[in-house]
Amino acid sequence: MRRIMMFLATLAALSAAPAFATQDALALRDQQRQPETADIAALQKKASAGDVASERRLADDYFSGNGVAQDFAQAIIWYTKAAETGDAESQTELGLMYAKGQGVAKDYAQALNWTRKAAAQGYAGAQYNLGIAYDNGIGVAHDAAQAFGWYKAAAAQGYDIAQFNIGNMYELGDGVAQDYAQARLWYQKAADQGYAPAQYNLGNMNLSGEGALADPAAALSLIEASAHQGFPLAQSRLAALYYQGVGVTADKVTAYAWALLAAEGGDGDARDMLTAMDSGHELTNDELARAAQVADKLADQLAKSAADGA
Repeated sequence: MRRIMMFLATLAALSAAPAFATQDALALRDQQRQPETADIAALQKKASAGDVASERRLADDYFSGNGVAQDFAQAIIWYTKAAETGDAESQTELGLMYAKGQGVAKDYAQALNWTRKAAAQGYAGAQYNLGIAYDNGIGVAHDAAQAFGWYKAAAAQGYDIAQFNIGNMYELGDGVAQDYAQARLWYQKAADQGYAPAQYNLGNMNLSGEGALADPAAALSLIEASAHQGFPLAQSRLAALYYQGVGVTADKVTAYAWALLAAEGGDGDARDMLTAMDSGHELTNDELARAAQVADKLADQLAKSAADGA
């Protein structure tokens, strides 16, 4: 399912099919932790006495370097203690560390063992990771139907990345019969939670009219929301929409500004767009300066939003 289709090779191809956002493997986000505020010595004492929540929290702290020096080996020790009691979150984190080889030799058999234990308890993050394993053939044979089933279990619990992947699979007919209406439904669930790739893909479906009548205004709103979260594919697509005047009044200065941001984020199509616009001398020097100012302002807004959400 990991396929990226380019949508803007040159300025002349501005209306080509958009790139398809897909989810990277092993993208579980449970390991994002807030700074530790508890007394570490007291936490260690409780963990050593067998308090499972303290074992997990201490493992989190060692994993992230919260209140202690980062130490993956210690994280493995404390996650293992909690996982052996049946703690689903620790089992999931332990499985992920084995899959990535963090603090321990990479071992997919162990990764799957712990992940399955957590998934069997209905833990959404583990269900999602099993979907990733089957989707990418990580430690198991590739099986799109199994991937779909595990994603669906996590998605039903509101897990936005899993909802997005279900939307992907319905749109592509991967592991399930192609169904644009279902793709839109699951993208919408993830988009409603602010998940940028889902906003982007749903926006593209609104542009093309897949599963419903084309709605350029709704497409613009979704793609713009995704772009404002720093998603390069959406920024690149938004640049094209402003250039073409699709769903919005044509504005080459704004188009150039969004292309600058997307190119800085590594989007090759945006770089091609900038090159084509520069070669065609489509903007005056004053307009180029204004575009740079707009891009700087947008970059500042993105940085502030990222800091506020950290």
